[in-house]
Amino acid sequence: MNAPFQDGLLQSGEQEDGIAESINPQAESMKDQCAGAGVQTRAAAAQMNKNEPVTEERNARGYRTRWLAWAIIGAGWIGCAAAILLRGGAVEWFMAAVLTMIMAVSGLAPAMAAAGFSAARVLSQELTREGGQLVISLTLKRSFLIPFVWIAVHDETMNESSAANRKISIRTVFTPALRKETTYRYTLHKLRRGRHPFEHVTVTVGDWLGLTAIHKRVKCKSEFIVLPGIPQAEIGTKAERAGGAAIYAVPSPLTGEALDRRGEAGREEIEAAVRAAGMGPDSRPYREGDSLRHLDWRSAAKGRGLHTKVYTPEQPVQTFIAVDTLASAYDKDDRLFDACVGWAALAVTKAAWLGSGVTLLLGQGGQAIQSPVDDRTEDGISGMLHAMALLRAEGKGSLAGSFVRGSKMLTRGCTILVFTADWRGGRSWGELAGYAAEHGCRLELFIVTRSNIPSFAMREQQKWLESGGVKLTWLHVPASMAALPYAEEGGEAHEFA
Repeated sequence: MNAPFQDGLLQSGEQEDGIAESINPQAESMKDQCAGAGVQTRAAAAQMNKNEPVTEERNARGYRTRWLAWAIIGAGWIGCAAAILLRGGAVEWFMAAVLTMIMAVSGLAPAMAAAGFSAARVLSQELTREGGQLVISLTLKRSFLIPFVWIAVHDETMNESSAANRKISIRTVFTPALRKETTYRYTLHKLRRGRHPFEHVTVTVGDWLGLTAIHKRVKCKSEFIVLPGIPQAEIGTKAERAGGAAIYAVPSPLTGEALDRRGEAGREEIEAAVRAAGMGPDSRPYREGDSLRHLDWRSAAKGRGLHTKVYTPEQPVQTFIAVDTLASAYDKDDRLFDACVGWAALAVTKAAWLGSGVTLLLGQGGQAIQSPVDDRTEDGISGMLHAMALLRAEGKGSLAGSFVRGSKMLTRGCTILVFTADWRGGRSWGELAGYAAEHGCRLELFIVTRSNIPSFAMREQQKWLESGGVKLTWLHVPASMAALPYAEEGGEAHEFA
């Protein structure tokens, strides 16, 4: 008797944020091929209804009480009652009994079944990474065991970190028969960075004749957070590198080759920038009390004895990482900003793994978060990744001024890595380069763009910045981030049931 269906695609009244200036005309077809045929099939329905958003009120409009039919039934029942009083024949009694039964089954039963509803939502996990998935179990309980009714459930979550407040929703219809408790499981796929709260569940109770539909909103608050990152296709991670939690792990270059060549080049540039923050590790003979994590195991394996890795300056290496949240730089392009935050998250994780002290500046007017030196555990970077997951592209003003106000702990010889999409802000970056030079620091600029090839204006901007001692690297939005999030019936074991 189950009749489940989903509209579990990205709910939006706007088109997916635009594809900016692309020089190569074949770029879009290549991006579509990389996204995968399976995701395109599920996203087809959303593409057809982009200009017609599905709101909660409109979902409820499909299930409504047929007041005209009830008016006719009521008038017929009154007429039968009057006929019984006047004539009292068998036909009048029969019609009155039929109409009374319809009123009881189609009117009274849904009203009683809708009373005393409660809901409980269980998430498979509260944290996941960009592009990950989440299994949700929704349990509905009712106070009265009323048959001959159907129940429609509409569950929805909204991405609060998205400038467009993107939503993912799912609907299903089932007949609980003689059960007071029903559990429905579904999976959210291709999740995007941000905080995703659940506020309530919309439950609609109706009769089998389709005459009555009673809508109720049941409070059932919960939430999950999608941490930033650059999703990779079928590339594993080494959990032990980040304290044993795969969610914070650094992607291992030994587990496979990325399908995106430009993405791999971007990772190499970021890793090189993080490694260049210090003079590089040196070694000295092992002393009693040295931490085992600093031992040069490779040297010991070659029979050279125990040595401890140290930095030549004998002082901790500091890396400052800033994420630009200037609203005009991203022009309401959520995926462009997500890619920028994802690349910055990769730099934070790499720097923490290499033992650098990391200071993260969260955009214009944001606070600076510091990570202890040589802290490679997930606790050392979890606070930063959580803060980056909640970022919104709504900053105003220059990042250079905010950086000066928020980085008073700047140490000589440190490296400043800035992630932004504002390639036109040459003056702002020039001021920041001058400030970094005054403190003896090195500035590297990472600009995220949708363009496959930098335009003439971009190349001229790059030449001007590099003439002032600023290294500039162009990063792109990975094709895997173009996939739309969607909901699907069933959990992880649903296919094998």
